[in-house]
Amino acid sequence: MTYPTLTQSEFESVHLFRGVDHTAIEHLLEECFFHQLEAEETLIAPESDNTHVYVILSGILRIHLIAPTSPAIAHLTVGACVGEMSMIDNEEASAYVIANSRSRLLVIPRTTIWRMIAVSHYIARNLLYVLSRRVRSTNEIVTESIKRETLLEQYAMVDSLTSLYNRRWLDEYLVRMMLRCHRSQQYLSLILIDIDRFKQYNDTQGHLGGDCALSALAKMMSRHLRPGDAAARYGGEEMVVILPGADLAEGRNIAERLRLAVQNMVITMADGAGLPSITISLGLAIMSPGSDITPMQLLASADQALYQAKHEGRNRVCVSASCPPSPLVGEGVGG
Repeated sequence: MTYPTLTQSEFESVHLFRGVDHTAIEHLLEECFFHQLEAEETLIAPESDNTHVYVILSGILRIHLIAPTSPAIAHLTVGACVGEMSMIDNEEASAYVIANSRSRLLVIPRTTIWRMIAVSHYIARNLLYVLSRRVRSTNEIVTESIKRETLLEQYAMVDSLTSLYNRRWLDEYLVRMMLRCHRSQQYLSLILIDIDRFKQYNDTQGHLGGDCALSALAKMMSRHLRPGDAAARYGGEEMVVILPGADLAEGRNIAERLRLAVQNMVITMADGAGLPSITISLGLAIMSPGSDITPMQLLASADQALYQAKHEGRNRVCVSASCPPSPLVGEGVGG
């Protein structure tokens, strides 16, 4: 620790002293001192008291929020200061400040900085500017953190190939939606969809062709659903559609509309090359108002209906045996 004599160039490099008459605070600088930090040495740590403002005269300091080993959120260079927020509010520090390289600092005690402000309004202005930049930087970090968290949550819930929701999302959503429909005494229809002979399609067209077929099916499903309906990739080539408020008749109509749309769908590779068309089999299950059926039972009912559609020749809609009987809807429909 040494007591400072700042050169003119050092004084002018300090952001806190911009516009300040050197002679006006010369006597106050005598209350300050120099401090040398070696590379990787910690200057400030969270939950530690801080009563000084540190001004960088040479070297670089970096800021870490969570731990010294976490990615740095900022690097501070010559002229910048650090420690001003915890010094002003007299609270414990909230971040790690670590020397990125050997650094020389001007250390200004709390009582001295207040006296400097009383002597020069330029220092008050500069400190306010530093604080506003720090708050803005913190807000940007928080905003980016929220964006990253939202994106990670989306990745965790969305299937990357089809852009439909995934099985994890479906398991959570189906429970909530069934409970909501139960409370409001509404029907809920669930359709389980499977691409017919998809293994053979993959074997002949390659996995890239199979991926194109899955992606095309997902887009077609999204275009033919009502607002408020939801679709998810259940696994492999199986998809699930949830239709809140749809009774048996409406559920069958939507399922048949999907079947016909996929049957007539054009599938192409990314380069525009055509691929063979596909067909789908669909199993429909219904939760009636007041029913105590569980999500697993509803899915199992739809799976049984899907198995029946496969058994009867594929490319058709079949309704779970637990649903009330209904007239056949259009050609190619069984149940």
